[in-house]
Amino acid sequence: MSWPVKKLSDVAIIERKSISPESIENGSIYVGLEHITGEGDFKAIVPVKNGELTSSKYIFSSEHLLYGKLRPYLRKIARSTFNGICSTDILPIRVKSDLDVGFLFHFLRTPEMVDFASTRVTGINLPRLSPKILANFNIPIPPLSEQKRIASILDKADVLRKKRRQTIAKLDELLQSVFLDMFGDPVTN
Repeated sequence: MSWPVKKLSDVAIIERKSISPESIENGSIYVGLEHITGEGDFKAIVPVKNGELTSSKYIFSSEHLLYGKLRPYLRKIARSTFNGICSTDILPIRVKSDLDVGFLFHFLRTPEMVDFASTRVTGINLPRLSPKILANFNIPIPPLSEQKRIASILDKADVLRKKRRQTIAKLDELLQSVFLDMFGDPVTN
């Protein structure tokens, strides 16, 4: 089955609503690229204080997908569940009614799309993807119910992958512990 293909700009809006540093409220949630993992999760996000940020930022809401345009090969793409402000190296994307944010999240994170984005950057030291180029990405558009079904399956697969990584880390700790119990610390022996 072949699905229709549309430009990202036809099914979503890259919203770059800027806020000046002096307008940022005390306690606002700030997301920088360092707060988005390559797995699409948020880490170590804290509210900012007045005057802490010194440059303009973008405003986003819980309806946005946050797309890191700096070094797209790092896969800094996350679904927001809260309102906040973000670095201007992150593009807030709001989907329209015929596109599911979860489907877009998983689609943009596919190796093919990450490679595609990485080949369209400008700049050597700090390669960035232009919002104009991102807006022209072709997105397959299955029926909305199918998009949600696909996103749900991929969300479950992500949960399983994370649990697998955690289990492997625990097994590594156990192996090290058993080794130390059997042979002692090799540094002190």
